[in-house]
Amino acid sequence: MLGLQIVSEIVVKNYQSPIWVTVPCLYLPYRFWQLYQGIELVSVESNLIWVKYILILELVLWIFNYGVHLSQLPRLLRWPSVESNA
Repeated sequence: MLGLQIVSEIVVKNYQSPIWVTVPCLYLPYRFWQLYQGIELVSVESNLIWVKYILILELVLWIFNYGVHLSQLPRLLRWPSVESNA
């Protein structure tokens, strides 16, 4: 999946389009699913409970980062703002 993401970014970037900044947004939900599956694999009874907590923390940080990235897309893609249309 990482290889497909890299190829997608290269192909889109070669078109000189600002849309290449959105390509990671397409693949991040799969990363969330991977982290969730890792959390589900670690049992509570094992000595690896700290790994589960690290995975949960990483999932929260990735979701926060995803939200920040999505909030910046209009600016990165140079979409007109509501204030400039009035």
